[in-house]
Amino acid sequence: MAFILGNHTIDEILYAVAQDFDDVILYALDQLSGAQIEVSAESQDITDKKGNVVRTKYRSKAGSFSATNAFLHPAVMNTASGSDITEATDAAPIEMPKIEVIPAGGSLTTVNLVEGTVAVVGLYANGANLTGFTQGATADLATKKFGLANGVVTVPAAGTDAPIQYLIKYTRTVTSGIKLSNLSNKFPNSQRLTLQASYVDPCDDNLRPCYIYIPSFMPDPNMTISFDAENQTVDFNGTVQMDYCAADGDRVLYYIFYPDEDLVTTVTTSGDDSQNAGGGDANQNAGGGDANQNAGGGDANQNAGDGDNAGGGE
Repeated sequence: MAFILGNHTIDEILYAVAQDFDDVILYALDQLSGAQIEVSAESQDITDKKGNVVRTKYRSKAGSFSATNAFLHPAVMNTASGSDITEATDAAPIEMPKIEVIPAGGSLTTVNLVEGTVAVVGLYANGANLTGFTQGATADLATKKFGLANGVVTVPAAGTDAPIQYLIKYTRTVTSGIKLSNLSNKFPNSQRLTLQASYVDPCDDNLRPCYIYIPSFMPDPNMTISFDAENQTVDFNGTVQMDYCAADGDRVLYYIFYPDEDLVTTVTTSGDDSQNAGGGDANQNAGGGDANQNAGGGDANQNAGDGDNAGGGE
């Protein structure tokens, strides 16, 4: 039977996969929502001598893609900046800042400290600051000195009109972690973007997959990163460019593919691999009872009822 598709609704975007033009996967996202493609066309009106439109000619098309990622994601933040994600390793450590707060009179043992990067500020109970501290042989409030020896920072003791805590900021090297950079002179590169979505035919309850393929996608370098705990979304936008170098010569903006198949999902559970949906023993059915039980979960020879026969009697 021929594949027939009419009215249908998109259920959700399942994955977005970006690749370079050598088909190497750059990143994959699974938290996109609100995705849409907008295409506009540039037109020219042909008019008569009185200005009445006789014909409208369309000259070119321009496309844009927009979506929202539910969480902060290094790939989303970095692809817009046009920079690479730098990974810290034993062979190539990264210098990173660190901030710690210790009580007055306390000490802090730093790890992998970068020399000359320690800075100290005193904190009062009401939030006021005491600034101007410099490194000395020992910690002293009167001269605003903090001590530093063998990587151990010491701060002045508590006292009248003295800070109750000290904030220490320094730079250290790390061998595990990443660094995201946004350079003013670097911009994104074009990518191939493929979206996998699920859709439903109103006359068929089965979820089916469709694929939206943008062969030339330019991420938008304009972005807002929210550091508010109540709003961790980040925009994922870009330009849908014409595939100028398409092998078939088509100057395509995007494709939408509808394969004649149902969506297959893989569910991983924390239970034993041999368990069924009931979560019981390896040979159990959905009811979760003994190995020979039916859905009712009774004795091995029982039917759906609790007794020996369906009526539930003796």
